[in-house]
Amino acid sequence: MSSDKDKNKDKDSFRKDTEPGNVNEPSGVYQPQGPPTFEKVWLMFQETERLMKEQSREADKRFQKTERIVRDVSKNIGGLNNTVGEVAEEYFRGAFSKLGELSGVKVKAVDSLQRTIGKVTGQFDIVVFGNTANILVEVKHKLREQDVIRFSKRIFPAFKRLYPEHCKVKLFGAVAGMTIDDDALTQALDLGLLVFTQSGQKIVQLNPDGFQPKEF
Repeated sequence: MSSDKDKNKDKDSFRKDTEPGNVNEPSGVYQPQGPPTFEKVWLMFQETERLMKEQSREADKRFQKTERIVRDVSKNIGGLNNTVGEVAEEYFRGAFSKLGELSGVKVKAVDSLQRTIGKVTGQFDIVVFGNTANILVEVKHKLREQDVIRFSKRIFPAFKRLYPEHCKVKLFGAVAGMTIDDDALTQALDLGLLVFTQSGQKIVQLNPDGFQPKEF
């Protein structure tokens, strides 16, 4: 049984707890922080800058890796295109060599030529040497219109400058392709070029009957 002394002690304790300004907050409750100081803001800025630099370095590494992959793929594709082009050149070179006559020109020899004079360099896929004319042939695996235009505007003039000795007779131009775009065929005919493609094991001339090649 509680004594009067204990009861008075409990009452005094209750009064202290309920007096204004005496707040008993449970432990673990968030205590408000003071206002941010310059030092805290500076540390936050440095941390943010560090993270941004780290992310930038990672992005640079990924970009460089992607760039290397693109270069390797481009190199492989370029090598494949060169191989395909060489196969086409070899095919037509062999086919022309077996012909006794090409568009009314008696075939004497078939060769590829390359020469540099000063700043002018030229590499020519096929030259058919004949008794009355020579025929300069540009070969592509897939012949496109821009190939025909480039041949007419750049390759032919370079050949005449580099090989004047082969221009003392008539000089005709020709294009050949394993496949030929319709626009390329139209352009070649308009420019007065001979046009050849392959069908099975034979080469086929696509010029219409009565076609007269242009003498360059």
